[in-house]
Amino acid sequence: MLLEGGIIGFILGKVRKGRFSNLAHVSLRAWPLIFIAFFIQISPALFQRFSFLSYVQTYTYGLSIMILVGLLVLNLDKKGSKVLLIGLVLNLLVILLNGWRMPISIEGLRLAGMEDLIEAIVSGRVTNFMALETTGNWSQYLAKFIVIPKPYPLSKVISIGDLFITLGLILFIYGEMTKNHLHSRSRMIKFGYKGTI
Repeated sequence: MLLEGGIIGFILGKVRKGRFSNLAHVSLRAWPLIFIAFFIQISPALFQRFSFLSYVQTYTYGLSIMILVGLLVLNLDKKGSKVLLIGLVLNLLVILLNGWRMPISIEGLRLAGMEDLIEAIVSGRVTNFMALETTGNWSQYLAKFIVIPKPYPLSKVISIGDLFITLGLILFIYGEMTKNHLHSRSRMIKFGYKGTI
């Protein structure tokens, strides 16, 4: 849902006379953590040929979310950051309650046309996901069970946490596009002239 959230955020920002150029002035504390979290999350796909690293795959999703939680804690002054944080914490909670794996609905994946992922989960090739149907505790309500089916071109199965993350991203982009960066910089200018007539 990140792509959809980004597009909606851009549209709302423009509707409210925001500027795309404002995004060039976005300032995030510890921003390199974004790239570290992204690399960790995609690392299973990069190293899937190395069987001795397969056990690491289980922890990559949760670890990347932990890093992003830390990033957001350092940037709670940003619009949408608290909503993003709620979404990430909800996803992290369900992962930690299920042995570092995110439960996902197999039937939902089937409706979304994601047969390859179903086969990978069932065969054990993908270990950071597990079948929702095997989850017996209340965490199943925080799992990925909300289906956005075909014919939507970006069909998927998402969680409640993902919805919060999407909303948070929309608010963040909207907030940064409509922020008066020029005004905020002008307040830093001080005039020290003390000449006499």
